Amino acid sequence: MSARLSFADFLESAPGKQLLAWENEAVSRIVEDVFGHTALQVGCPKFNALAANRMQSKWLVTDDESAAANNEQDDRRRILADADALPIAAESIDLVILAHALDFSASPQLVLREAARVLEPEGRLVLTAFNPLGLWWLRQRFVSLGARPYLPTRTMPISVFRLRDWFALLGLEIDIGRFGIYSPGLRVEKRLRRWAWLDKAGDRWAPQFSNLYLLSAVKRRPGTRLIHFSSVKKHKQLPAGSLPAASSSSLPEN
Repeated sequence: MSARLSFADFLESAPGKQLLAWENEAVSRIVEDVFGHTALQVGCPKFNALAANRMQSKWLVTDDESAAANNEQDDRRRILADADALPIAAESIDLVILAHALDFSASPQLVLREAARVLEPEGRLVLTAFNPLGLWWLRQRFVSLGARPYLPTRTMPISVFRLRDWFALLGLEIDIGRFGIYSPGLRVEKRLRRWAWLDKAGDRWAPQFSNLYLLSAVKRRPGTRLIHFSSVKKHKQLPAGSLPAASSSSLPEN
């Protein structure tokens, strides 16, 4: 039986440090311009995805008791809870970040539904995840043959195409999508850096094969479409006598 690899241990490895660097830059560029009062991060306690955001109230949901203690450089307050059952009121959060929360969940649709539930209308959701079409996941597939795990043991990546459907069903309108890191499944940092040229080539020619992706969406509230009568074209009136008059022969017989 192959050894187990936790997400925390993976983040200490060379590819894990690459992940943190890419996601920190990609997420920060989005959340720094998101305004409101309350921001929530679900998953990956080691990565402070809310660091660049300026909201006053920041929270982290985690089911890891060892990550529940605050430190001096982290302004996120902790909530010990499961991601698929958030103890948070509906439509009370302005920004929700799912940092690989779907990758390790047995019920990813429920996790996403909970995130959409607590999100304010016109609030923003940001999601990061492993890509099942990437070379890292290809390396991970060899675990079934007895190889040492490359990605965290519990990883169950979901394709972008499936997530698009889930987002649409929940009223989440995707307006930003980013793909990153195209290097093969190597463990040594020096060898990984030799493949850095793939990042630019992959973004241009084959973004669907990245190892990581980010989706950002706005929650839209369905409502009635207002009609402006001034913009409605007037139909021509039929001239008098253009419709046939009713006759006795057209009436039903008793």
